[in-house]
Amino acid sequence: MKKAKGIVEPGACGLKVVIEAELDDQKRLNLDFHSACELVTGMQDEFKNVNWKKGIFSKMLDSYIYKVCSEHLTHPDCPVPSAILKTVQVLVGAAVEQEVTMKIVKVTEE
Repeated sequence: MKKAKGIVEPGACGLKVVIEAELDDQKRLNLDFHSACELVTGMQDEFKNVNWKKGIFSKMLDSYIYKVCSEHLTHPDCPVPSAILKTVQVLVGAAVEQEVTMKIVKVTEE
């Protein structure tokens, strides 16, 4: 069984998310979410025994990952959907393990 993990420090909400991804012997994807965010943990059942190809090679609006997340997450700026996608890509060998950083700052003119 293959495994990968993604860790999200989302920012303003302060609710860290740990994504644990497994690919079983039949190439079915299973995700577990560990977080104080009930919106994220509430979508856990929809990421059990999933065909992993449904979410990582599609256009964003056709992605199973983004569709499920859009039904559960209330903030469109939440970085969790992207982190799920990256974690699954690493799991299946479609991407290399790499840290991703996003820093947003307000710029004021003087």
